[in-house]
Amino acid sequence: MNIRNQYMINKETDKSNITITIIAPCYNEESNINEFYSRIIKSLNLLKIEHYQLIFVDDGSQDNSWDLIRKININDSNTVGIKLSRNFGHQNAIISTFDYIRGDYILFIDVDLQDPPELLIEMYNNIISNEYNIIYGKRIKAREGFFKKFFSKTFYFIFNLISETKIPSEVSDFKMIDQKVFKILKNLDEQEPFIRGLISWTGFKQLPIEFQRNKRMKGSSGWSKFKMINFSLSAFFGFSSFPMRISFYFCFLFIFIFFILGSYALYTYFNGINIPGWTSIFLIIIFFNIVQFFILGLISEYTGRIYYELKRRPRFIINEISKRN
Repeated sequence: MNIRNQYMINKETDKSNITITIIAPCYNEESNINEFYSRIIKSLNLLKIEHYQLIFVDDGSQDNSWDLIRKININDSNTVGIKLSRNFGHQNAIISTFDYIRGDYILFIDVDLQDPPELLIEMYNNIISNEYNIIYGKRIKAREGFFKKFFSKTFYFIFNLISETKIPSEVSDFKMIDQKVFKILKNLDEQEPFIRGLISWTGFKQLPIEFQRNKRMKGSSGWSKFKMINFSLSAFFGFSSFPMRISFYFCFLFIFIFFILGSYALYTYFNGINIPGWTSIFLIIIFFNIVQFFILGLISEYTGRIYYELKRRPRFIINEISKRN
């Protein structure tokens, strides 16, 4: 039996019409979970939405996040808790909820409170008009460190430069989508998913809602520099073949360089000009060896990703489900 399906909630026994499903991945967020929950519920009450579904995903937390999620599940039958066996990453944590989603509209939002839960109200009011399939939060001012700001701007610039699929800058996975978009996402089965890229790839109509992103007040971010770099590489290589084509472009450049060097060598030979030997040869050999290793690195990166796709190893393992019957 598929690992995701062995814990599958029996949808036949639940006849309620779910208006909205909120997906809330968390990693070591014990200091934010309760406040996040109360603010989300307050927003739902203001919208007068009674039939909702709130799915918490504990992505291998080392603190008391799971205990807090279970307490919420005991008191609120509209909530579901999914505990992964270890940290599988933000994108896979979101995908682990796909078999349990029953809402007409789906909101992806992190528990760290940097993306305001109150924006749910404006997102919902816009998406129910049926003019848009995707509503996404766009940061107009982010209170983050220099490295994270620089990294974010650089990422979006390079991604939109090399990829045919364009994604708006200063956005994250903080989005609300309708069932039309969700059905397509659910049918995709990529081993290294990049959700915000996949949502833009669908081509459905999108609407930005601008907001000021808050600085994290409690806890620490689970996004280390290594994770951000790995996340960026997954996005670049997953949505663009341009890096692979670089080797092809380099071939033309090197042909041109070889032609220049060859012409110069012939000129000096026929004119009897002395050429310093070992220095020039040494530098040329080093230069072209570096280029060859660079091209081999690109080929290896794509080959490695093909290897992971072919293995079809589960992208996540669910350890426990918490839900009040």
